[in-house]
Amino acid sequence: GAGMVTSYINRMNGKEPVAFYDDRLSDILDETYGTMVYQEQVMQISMKMSNFTPGESDSRIRKPVAKKKIKMLTDQIFHWEGNGADETIYDHWINGAVENGYKKEVAQRIWDDVLEFASYAFNKSHSAGYAILVMQTAWLKAYFPKEYMASVLTSYMGKTEKIVHYVTAYRREGVAILPPDINESGRDFTATPDGVRFGFAGIRGVGEAVGEAIMAERDRAGEFRDIFDFVNRMDSGSANRRVVEALICSGAFDSTGYTRMQLMRLVDKNNPDNIIDAATRKQKIRATGQVSMFDMFAGVEGAGFEETNPEPDGVEWDRSVKLSREHEVLGLYVSDHPLRPYAYALAKARDYSLSDIEVSTEVTDSAGGVHEQFKVPEGKVLRFAGMVSAIQKKTTKNGDPMAIVTLEDMEGEVTLVIFPKLYKKCAATLAGEVDPETGEAAGDVFVKVSGKLERSDRGNQVICMEVEPLVLNDRTNRPKVLEINMPASSLTRSRMDDLGRILAAYPGLDHVEVRVESVSGDVMRMELPCTVDARNMVLLAEVTDAIGRAGKVLVA
Repeated sequence: GAGMVTSYINRMNGKEPVAFYDDRLSDILDETYGTMVYQEQVMQISMKMSNFTPGESDSRIRKPVAKKKIKMLTDQIFHWEGNGADETIYDHWINGAVENGYKKEVAQRIWDDVLEFASYAFNKSHSAGYAILVMQTAWLKAYFPKEYMASVLTSYMGKTEKIVHYVTAYRREGVAILPPDINESGRDFTATPDGVRFGFAGIRGVGEAVGEAIMAERDRAGEFRDIFDFVNRMDSGSANRRVVEALICSGAFDSTGYTRMQLMRLVDKNNPDNIIDAATRKQKIRATGQVSMFDMFAGVEGAGFEETNPEPDGVEWDRSVKLSREHEVLGLYVSDHPLRPYAYALAKARDYSLSDIEVSTEVTDSAGGVHEQFKVPEGKVLRFAGMVSAIQKKTTKNGDPMAIVTLEDMEGEVTLVIFPKLYKKCAATLAGEVDPETGEAAGDVFVKVSGKLERSDRGNQVICMEVEPLVLNDRTNRPKVLEINMPASSLTRSRMDDLGRILAAYPGLDHVEVRVESVSGDVMRMELPCTVDARNMVLLAEVTDAIGRAGKVLVA
């Protein structure tokens, strides 16, 4: 299966010797370095080694193996034309090989490998077609990365988990994922000079039809100046209040200079002067063919009918509210992430990021077998940290309360299983601060947990043993040195300029030391002529971004 692909690559590159099961099969396996890659090769081996007819090799080997019908292969009795015997497919494979002078152990090993690789194998023509497609998409990704990534994200429109997965991957590769924009977004994800722009169809409450109507109006009369221009030009039937609110919360009007909080006040139905109702009234009057006094004299200076719109006031929601509403309509955080200022605190409180749970590699054991090895092991007590995004309260058969919690960080999420005894201890921590007036949770809940990871067909989950609040800014243990480690290859003038600007923005009492490692391993230490507040999580996050993936930030 996947192990044969690894073996094929190693043999092709001279890292593993080419070996055939039996030299008599070399004419079948020579082009693939002794490995079975194509379905046709299995059929040819069955005919040459075990006396299967062409029809038998297709109906009794290729088809059942591909569909993993193991009982058909080992239990079902068939009549065979060649020797007139009535026996199972397995017996015919082994007996035929022995009759033709092949060792039984060799026939058995080939049989085992056939069963293992079955679900991965394709016929040769399909393999060639897929190879061409892979090369084409690899070429597109290499030379048109933004266009390629926009297409991939569009293909998963509406599948939030997939979108989050690819957005995280593309951000790691340095491609910015931009929020929707009323004048730049298309229906789908689109490539721009600055990154990949979120499409209208991906905004909950907007959809494809409205997105196409917005684009058509842009094509007809040009870009929208602001939200006032938008509601007056767009048909109120399609661009209704729900649509406009979703556009605001997604960030689609951010480029017009108004904050999302101010725009939501302007469209609030409880506001008697809200611009949605005003635009709807104007459109109804125009639909009757009448001309209002406002329309007649609006262009006449000094007539008193000039349309006056409020100027941007710069007052915005609290950061957590802004991002929460953005998440509601986009399904993910795009403009920022609630955890970004606390990246350093998260890194200190965990053994792995949540995205690491999905990471795996193929490894070869001492016997030559290949298997998948995950970066995050199962059954071992590990630490994770992040933000609580959902809590599902349940009751055991004994009537005891427990909880299923979704924990997320900036790169992924995982399900936490919290059984009654622990839930009793940590219920208050999971609930977070409560608004005394509404009784609802106030603000985000950040926790660190320890537990054992379990993988299954239903997904990954952590069986928790401990849940504690995550201390985001620890003032009691003040660091003394902010240590910035970078390889010499990352030491560019622009990067150092960015670093200097960031450090200057967070003055404090703590020293800064830069350590640059050369290719030979020599380390040069420099203490910078500035002091910073090294406990500031925003500073640590910005420095981490500035120095790139090859660098590392420590506080000593």
